[in-house]
Amino acid sequence: MSRADSAGENAILVPMAADRKRDSEFDFALAAQLQRALLPRNFPVSGDRHKTAARNRMCGHVGGDFYDFVRINRDQLAIVVGDVVGHGVRASLVMAQIMGFFRSDRNIRIRPAKAIDELNEMLIELGERIGDIVPCSIFYALLDEPSGLLLFVNAGHPRPFLCTAESCANTQIGPRNMLLGVDPFLPEEGCHTLSPGERLVLYTDGVTDAFNPNDEPFGRNRLLETLHANSSVSPDQCADAVFDAIDAFRDGAPQTDDETILIMDRV
Repeated sequence: MSRADSAGENAILVPMAADRKRDSEFDFALAAQLQRALLPRNFPVSGDRHKTAARNRMCGHVGGDFYDFVRINRDQLAIVVGDVVGHGVRASLVMAQIMGFFRSDRNIRIRPAKAIDELNEMLIELGERIGDIVPCSIFYALLDEPSGLLLFVNAGHPRPFLCTAESCANTQIGPRNMLLGVDPFLPEEGCHTLSPGERLVLYTDGVTDAFNPNDEPFGRNRLLETLHANSSVSPDQCADAVFDAIDAFRDGAPQTDDETILIMDRV
């Protein structure tokens, strides 16, 4: 091949590579838009008895964190916060499938243990088809709005915080089951009745695992302190304060995991 031919071939390859990069960037942008569209924009749980807020930011274009509200009937609402292990397109595809699962058959979602058992079976089967484990942590709760009764399953997810206007404390409510997508197990339910003035805080481990330039994690204690300092403000203000505290602590260090927080007040 002559130098002229080689130069001509390279001239063709350069725009082709640029086209592929542009197509890839477009695909990521589209995937990010689709993922944002899957997350709820409004909070139907807010009303006379409850007020809620949620914040979510992915580590990259797309990620594996998710949250959702699924109306079961007039008085009952399913609340979901989860984290597919990993980042990127694979995690986002699994996340989309999980959200589709919870929105497909609302009748069975009234039984948290049954719903999580079926979801675990689905993820195990998916892992078998692709030849890899698809692990996911999830906190799934069914809220009876008139009474404030919360029936829930915690599958490998960080334990929630319970707060009042005066304080916020680390809570050990209910059992903590194993991660989904690994092995079959019988999910164990927990229950808690939210009293007027009580706040439930759910989050993914990306919140506590945010690192500063010294490679120190934000941690549960700093999260607890931030929640305590903002226990008297609205859920929206509190959620913003948590993300602001994480950003200040990170001090320019890159985000390394998806971050999600959901706050619900019983009023």
